[in-house]
Amino acid sequence: MFGRAPVYRPEREYVLALLQGIETRATKEPVWNLFIHTPISHDDELETYRLRCYQFDQGEVKHVIARQGINGYLYDTEGRSYIREVAKDLDNFIRNAPLSVDF
Repeated sequence: MFGRAPVYRPEREYVLALLQGIETRATKEPVWNLFIHTPISHDDELETYRLRCYQFDQGEVKHVIARQGINGYLYDTEGRSYIREVAKDLDNFIRNAPLSVDF
């Protein structure tokens, strides 16, 4: 009754693991749907990666169609390739992000 509303605040490394889990079948559909359908307000850069995944899932990316995968995969081979590129971009962003310390 007196608590705060739940907030979705994933870390960059967690999102990278979600993206990489698409390829390895480690990311499950409910967790993926929570990620792509919940705006990330605490990290603008991370929100851009979420939007890329959301737009792909909704069929808004040209030349790539989000098709259902088989054998436990969320997407087909072409879709997993697209997500792999997003994961590679996020990994590079994380590696090259300036170090910041909160006081």
